[in-house]
Amino acid sequence: MKKFSIGLILALAGLTIGLLFASAAPEVVAAEKVLKVRMGGGIAGIDPATIFQIENQSIALNVYNGLVKYNEKTNDIEPDLATSWEISGGGKVYTFNLRKGVKFHKGYGNFTAEDVKYSYDRVVKPETGSRYKGEFQNVVKTEILNPYQIRFTMKKAFNFLHKVAINQGHIVKKAAVEKFGDDYPLNPIGTGPFVFDKWIQGSEVHLVANKDYFGGAPKIDRVVMKVIKEEAAAEIAFLNREIDVFWAMRSADVINRLKKQSKVTVQERPANHTINFVLNTTYKPLGNKKVRQAIAYAINRKAIVEDFFQNLTGMARSAALTSNFPEYSDNVKQYNYNPDLAKKMLAEAGYPNGFDLDVIGISLFPYSEIPVIIAEDLRKVGINPTVKIIERSAYGQARAKGEIQTAITGIVGAPDPDHPLWRLYHTSSFPPGMNTARYGAVDSLLEKAQVEQNTKRRMKLYEQIQQQVVEDIPVIPLYEAFVYQAFNNNVKGLPLNSMATINFYPVSMD
Repeated sequence: MKKFSIGLILALAGLTIGLLFASAAPEVVAAEKVLKVRMGGGIAGIDPATIFQIENQSIALNVYNGLVKYNEKTNDIEPDLATSWEISGGGKVYTFNLRKGVKFHKGYGNFTAEDVKYSYDRVVKPETGSRYKGEFQNVVKTEILNPYQIRFTMKKAFNFLHKVAINQGHIVKKAAVEKFGDDYPLNPIGTGPFVFDKWIQGSEVHLVANKDYFGGAPKIDRVVMKVIKEEAAAEIAFLNREIDVFWAMRSADVINRLKKQSKVTVQERPANHTINFVLNTTYKPLGNKKVRQAIAYAINRKAIVEDFFQNLTGMARSAALTSNFPEYSDNVKQYNYNPDLAKKMLAEAGYPNGFDLDVIGISLFPYSEIPVIIAEDLRKVGINPTVKIIERSAYGQARAKGEIQTAITGIVGAPDPDHPLWRLYHTSSFPPGMNTARYGAVDSLLEKAQVEQNTKRRMKLYEQIQQQVVEDIPVIPLYEAFVYQAFNNNVKGLPLNSMATINFYPVSMD
């Protein structure tokens, strides 16, 4: 019998135990990369046919795709679910070649031309109650040529690409819409880089990376959008690293403080929209043009820009177009602050003692504060204002019904003049659309400008539209909006677009 030393026995035992522990060691799993983003309010629904408000639009940008999209740096149109397209028939026929192998979220199958047709047909059906049915009113025929090719024929030539690049252009799945019914807006199914995971009422939205995304999986695993209404509270959370991105900053004090912080980047860019005071012309006093003009003279818009926003916004001088639009014209009537003239005009209009007026705002800064400023100015000229601040979802419902006397709004979206002007001033955009003013005096001009192919004539038409609308003043532009957002130095690649939405797909994190 062989003899073994105690040392050898212990060494062998140690080796055996080491091997056992090595084989039982858990696999090292990389930590989930979670991007935490502040948003100012909760969500109301992510259905492209009815979507409203910037929070909902931003989530939709990450959950859905359209046929085309805007390049976030240049605002040029580029492919998305369509890989290419042909325009023929003198600009009346658009044929799109669709991307193959694209899958809808949560097992809802492959994307095909059927989904495009269903999505756009749904927008124009009256029972959908879409805010955007007017956007497709020029389409007379939709043809599915094969599962990956679709053709649209128009009444008149116009730039259809702008109509399918945002909001109403996003593609939904019929099976998902029918399954969830009225609950679909909070159960959105798209093809985008992120999948809608959950909405914790009043608190958080969770998006998770779509590993099967046709453009490649996102570089982050999850996005948590946290509702922090007060910007001062959001600033503290941001500096404490409780959030990585401070999105949609509007407070001049907060913006200026964060600009001085090290290891923080503050981005800024002119937006594509103005913020406006909309007057519902079906309310008797506001149906009088002289009254509306008096209100325009009564509001000290320069003070809003210079004092309230500390010049971090721009002066608005035209009809919902900012000065970075090529079609913008300031060759329009100007309403410089003149309370004495406002009083005189109210008296001439038959309201020497003023009238009652609801000034409606949203429970989100600055739209909760601006009504107070406007009300003070109106009170000085004899109008009796009542400030009403409404929660965002209730505000959206009130606008959709078209019953509120006033509204403060911006038409956020495409860098195309037809987008804000059509939505604010065309009769096809009457509630539930955005034409809360119920103004319709420029329908013919809008329709001509939409289809005009000659650049010089098109520019002239848009100048005429702005001149007419500013003269009639159903909507008072308060200021030109700028987009501000801040992020900590662990965030890389966050874009800033002029549409005020936020895109998480290019983002990576250290």
